[in-house]
Amino acid sequence: MTTETLSRTETGERATIPILDAAAVAQSSEQALAHARELLDRIAAAPLDGANAQTVLDAWDDTARVLEDAFGPISLLNSVHPDKSVRDACDGALVHESSFLTDVFQNEAFYERVKRVHPHSVAERELQKHLIEAFEDSGVSLAPEKRQRFKEISERLTELGQEFAKNIRENGERVRFTAEECRGLPQAWRDRQPRDEQGNIVVGFDYPDYVPFMMNALDEDARRRYWTANTLRGTPRNLDVLDEIVSLRKEIAELYEVPSFAHYVTKRRMVENPETVARFLDDVRSVVTEAELRDLGRLAELKAELSGVDVEDARVQRWDISFYRERLRERRYAIDQEQLRKYFPTESTVRWMLDISERLYNVRFTRADVPVWHDEVIYIDVHDAATGALIGGIYLDLYPRDGKYKHAAAWPVRGVSRRTGRKPISVLVTNFNRQGLTHDELETLLHEFGHVLHGVLSNTHYLAHAGTSVQRDFVEAPSQMYEEWASRMESLSLLRAHCADCPQIDQSLVERLKSAKKFGAGIDYGRQLLYASFDMELSNEHPGRCLEVWARMEGLTPMGHVDGTQFPGTFEHIASGYAAGYYGYMWAKVIALDLVSAFGTDLMNRETGRRFREMILSRGSEEPARDLIERFLGRPVASDAFFSHIIGS
Repeated sequence: MTTETLSRTETGERATIPILDAAAVAQSSEQALAHARELLDRIAAAPLDGANAQTVLDAWDDTARVLEDAFGPISLLNSVHPDKSVRDACDGALVHESSFLTDVFQNEAFYERVKRVHPHSVAERELQKHLIEAFEDSGVSLAPEKRQRFKEISERLTELGQEFAKNIRENGERVRFTAEECRGLPQAWRDRQPRDEQGNIVVGFDYPDYVPFMMNALDEDARRRYWTANTLRGTPRNLDVLDEIVSLRKEIAELYEVPSFAHYVTKRRMVENPETVARFLDDVRSVVTEAELRDLGRLAELKAELSGVDVEDARVQRWDISFYRERLRERRYAIDQEQLRKYFPTESTVRWMLDISERLYNVRFTRADVPVWHDEVIYIDVHDAATGALIGGIYLDLYPRDGKYKHAAAWPVRGVSRRTGRKPISVLVTNFNRQGLTHDELETLLHEFGHVLHGVLSNTHYLAHAGTSVQRDFVEAPSQMYEEWASRMESLSLLRAHCADCPQIDQSLVERLKSAKKFGAGIDYGRQLLYASFDMELSNEHPGRCLEVWARMEGLTPMGHVDGTQFPGTFEHIASGYAAGYYGYMWAKVIALDLVSAFGTDLMNRETGRRFREMILSRGSEEPARDLIERFLGRPVASDAFFSHIIGS
């Protein structure tokens, strides 16, 4: 299916993702770039004195639509298609798109016409601002030789980011364990694992394999081996890739004559500068340090007891965290993550998630048969419940397979444009256990579906403002807010309707889930603080080699650095769009917990859900995030709930 065919579906009832083979990927990419180039040439050739919203902004919206029709699906299939030849073809196509976009935003004639527009609406004003920033951030104002160098760097960064992700996604390394080393693992976990000729269990790094092992394996040395192997799954090559990425980003800062890559990036974020990030991280550190030591002390006491040693000799290692945390949760709160899978069967829980989303946002989800890239993928139409109108579509790709993206994420494949009647498509990609979810995985499901809803429920005039196109340090707020629906009775009680045979969820269980969730927040946020600080260190004026910087910084934490590990080679966030932005997870958590407060004691309050849909989700980036948040809350954001959350109160 070509991009032309895809775009014609906008006038019909449903837009879907074309399922491309390798040849079709190349064809779709080439056609889209050629068509977009024609449209761009028309914009740039139009009379300068006649530049207005219609001849420039609307025309760019049409151009962006052509590009997204092709490269939205290609970006997704690059990470999920079962055929390696298709994924490889997508790699090449995305490099061509990146090069084209740099050309677009280095086009001086286009730039001059954008600046001449006199906006007459908030949407026009914000799109003009967005485009001017894109031009300025792509080198349009640089000297010709610097502009060319910026283009070369941009193309190389795209290639390196793809290689980094591919090295993890297609890593075929496996770890072998004897039956003795697997003591403590649920029988269901053992039964589904392949064996080698000697009868050893053979596992990779998919979540349904790795997470239960680290939570339940009694053999500490086995946990150490698996944990260490997991830090190496990016291969040594990714360390070199990340070092080159960091070096090229530093060069971008030098081209712009700004102190650091962090300065180049954060000027477009809510924080506005790296100094604000530093102050925020210092505030987190002032609270999290004591909380992390307290949590580790409790785990050390438990390790000492179970190991029969003095607490002074019971040093908690990184591969111990999940194991002893689960034992403590079992003892204190009678919470067994593996047993929780009986409460949250995967398919029933997905139906529940759709149900609560329907109730909260007044929509209706209807499953439909459309072509998909794998037979386990599900497609769902999204209708407005009040009007019956088709809003958009959602794909769910829930289970692990070889060559697939290894984590959980949402892909905004297709954004809305009210101007053209364009319907959005969002895709949920996870790697869940087919039998059921732990409470942590339930939160992950809701988190990523929060992104999906942000995409399909946006209703913006221009495509550029659709869904999750918001500032990077706000984008995680709606999704982190939705995690709270995994821990409240008013939402969890509705699960019964979708699984009559499941154990009953009562208020006692919900309270125990909340208490268990609070324990370990110091450890969790201590780690998040380290990740964010490491990211900013690699984005500062004098970044070092990534593994050396990591070893030094991790070495200053309570558990220290483990020699021979290579975590930076697996840190996909900072090899891609979260560079100088990982702090945004915690920054957005501040916002998320404050947004939750608007629901009061009833997370299923439909009126508050309606307001949130209309005032936050539907608006995308049509207005600055801070304005949307303060209008919804009726006040500026408060951080009290966030810092109470860290200390477990």
